[in-house]
Amino acid sequence: MLQNLDHAYDEYLKAREAQVVKAIPAFLERLEKSNFRYGRFLIPTFYKPHFMSAKQEHLVKRAARSLSQALNMAAHLYFEEGHLTQMFRMHPEAARLIKINPGYSESVIFSRFNSILEGESLKVLEFNCDSPVGAAYTDEIENLLLAEEPLTAFFEEYHIQRRSRSQAVLDALLAAYEQFGGYETPNIAIVDWHNVRTVPEFESLKRYFESKGYKTFIADPRELKFRGGKLYFKSTHIRLMLRRVFFDELLERIDEVEDLIKAYESQAVCMVNSLRARLAGSKAIHAILTNPAYEHFFTEIENQAKREYIPWTRRISDAEDFYGRSKTYLIDFLKDEKDSLVLKPSMGHGGRDVSLGCETRDDDWNVAIARALKEDWVVQEYVHVPILTVPALINNKLDFAYKKYNFNMLVFGGKYAGAFTRLSDESVINVARQGGLIPSLAPEQAPERIQLS
Repeated sequence: MLQNLDHAYDEYLKAREAQVVKAIPAFLERLEKSNFRYGRFLIPTFYKPHFMSAKQEHLVKRAARSLSQALNMAAHLYFEEGHLTQMFRMHPEAARLIKINPGYSESVIFSRFNSILEGESLKVLEFNCDSPVGAAYTDEIENLLLAEEPLTAFFEEYHIQRRSRSQAVLDALLAAYEQFGGYETPNIAIVDWHNVRTVPEFESLKRYFESKGYKTFIADPRELKFRGGKLYFKSTHIRLMLRRVFFDELLERIDEVEDLIKAYESQAVCMVNSLRARLAGSKAIHAILTNPAYEHFFTEIENQAKREYIPWTRRISDAEDFYGRSKTYLIDFLKDEKDSLVLKPSMGHGGRDVSLGCETRDDDWNVAIARALKEDWVVQEYVHVPILTVPALINNKLDFAYKKYNFNMLVFGGKYAGAFTRLSDESVINVARQGGLIPSLAPEQAPERIQLS
């Protein structure tokens, strides 16, 4: 079904080449006027969504639910199981912040599962839980694509469903706020530093929240002031906060954000995600989730999901627990199994310092091993990166390019909230590394046969 849908879309474009050749430049002009930007630059995209089959979407929804529960349990173990606390390797000040009770039960409300989805196989490579972006960006590009007149017949024929990821953000925020004890309509602050490149997405979320009746502000954490037991942005009382600023950045500049931390500590503001989400944001969380020794902490459904959807992962520093109880044997293992392994920092963003053994020269791999032994890195089983065709204009004619892609599941409040796909010529794919972004869409039901001409 999926290959048929993807192939049918390409054939649909070929059958309307003259119309599509005119439509793509006009589409890019409309894109220029949108918030689909990373800083000053447009995020690369294509005149095509990523298609999921109905069966794949069912798989993804099931995985999202089970893995979200397992992820929150793994974070919970930090507080309940002293012998596991050391696995998180927290600085004392970071540990102090993480211990603060946010006022609601789950450590992780917003997460993005960076994955590989190919056929009926789903593998989650990383859990982005600290400050996951992409919901409003994806809505922006999806709305533009679904409004394209040349594509309307295809989307209608295949019953492609529209999904508001921004509404899912708002729903999860309000659910956490209700559990927090909030009862009055809250003013919402979207909080990050003024100079971050994702401000265009904040603006899209602000516009959406306000269209639903919620007064919303984009605030730098240093602008928030705690006085009289309340948190203020300028003269406005803030009761609900969408935290987009990274935990580690708050920690580095803790003296500049004392008012925010005091308000959070006294539960004067409902912060989502809480600072406890930092626990699940570490790639080392995989080492807990994929280790059979810890399976007794999880339900059978969660264990089955972990075994099926998460590739084998271990911290390099835990070498004695998984390979020969010796660093010497570990180095041999990393060299001998190079083509089937990935090395990456435990806490990293934007795909920086990720080394894929099968694509890395031996000398560079040895350098990565040396860093991994000294720093906080993980080793993970390599998962093949699939390829997708995307339309391109070459000499004013329709052509198709091949791009590598990954699949990014948005999981909000324990439920699947939509997805997007990132594409690149490289195997390490990230928007921050000049990767492209397209929405991931699925049909509502089995389509009727479409006429391609």
